[in-house]
Amino acid sequence: MESDARYAWVGAGLLGLVVILAAGLYWLTGGADDTIMKRYLVYFERQSLEGLQINSSVRMQGVNVGKVADYAIMPGEAQRVRVILQVDARTPVLEGATAVVTRNLVTGLAAVDLANRAQGGGPLEAVPPGESYPLIKEGVPQLAKVANTLQDLGESSQTTLNRVNDLLSDQNQRAIAGTLANLEAISGMLRQTLPQLNATLASAKQAADRLDDLAHNTGQVVRDSQVRLGKVAQEAETTLVSSRTTLKNVDTDVQKMTTHLKRSGDLAMQEIQATAQSLRLAGDALQNAGRSLADPGRVLYGPSKSELGPGERK
Repeated sequence: MESDARYAWVGAGLLGLVVILAAGLYWLTGGADDTIMKRYLVYFERQSLEGLQINSSVRMQGVNVGKVADYAIMPGEAQRVRVILQVDARTPVLEGATAVVTRNLVTGLAAVDLANRAQGGGPLEAVPPGESYPLIKEGVPQLAKVANTLQDLGESSQTTLNRVNDLLSDQNQRAIAGTLANLEAISGMLRQTLPQLNATLASAKQAADRLDDLAHNTGQVVRDSQVRLGKVAQEAETTLVSSRTTLKNVDTDVQKMTTHLKRSGDLAMQEIQATAQSLRLAGDALQNAGRSLADPGRVLYGPSKSELGPGERK
């Protein structure tokens, strides 16, 4: 009985150790972690992945937010590596986010740093055609930016040195020496002609003073002319007003004269008509008198006996 009890205790102890070992392995593999993870895809082409391993850290703003789940070099594209990231679902991975590889200079271990755009955006959820996870773009690490800047600076420095060497060539040195000699000759000529230049400047100053006086006098003449022209314009305006008044009076007189002439013409026409009527009556009387004189016997002896008297009938 004692051996059976002893074996039972040994079996129970072994079973407990197995349970503890299984719980430890479960905890180490993250099985006990209830955190929800999301997967993203990154294609690295311009960066070295030296030191990057499975379960390498994935960080954002210096905080560990996930790990590298898998990576593989693309077949036929030796410079392109497909990396799958497993990130805490609470991490705000937004549209336009970029991923860069950073490396510890002491240990040589690499990690993946995620960075969102400054403008922000919506959550990165769109899955490209033919892929299984949302795609995060490859970024440019700070060291690469510094290296590019240094390379550009080196190229600019080399270009500057080349230009300086070209400037200091034998041909340019001879040209510079000739230019300096010409400048020296010009300086000597200027020293000789300096008195003449001073005299010319003095004459120019005098001419400018005279022109200033002339301009002042001309301005005074123009002002006087303006005053005189103003007076002439005022007198002309007064004359025009008087002329308008005179013309208006003449027009009134002409209208009155026209009315008077019209009335006189009407009266003259009436008198002419009366005179014509009187002349017509006088003509008729003369015509009658002429008829009477055509038969003097009738006038002297009266009508013949055969003529009927007034009121008589045959």
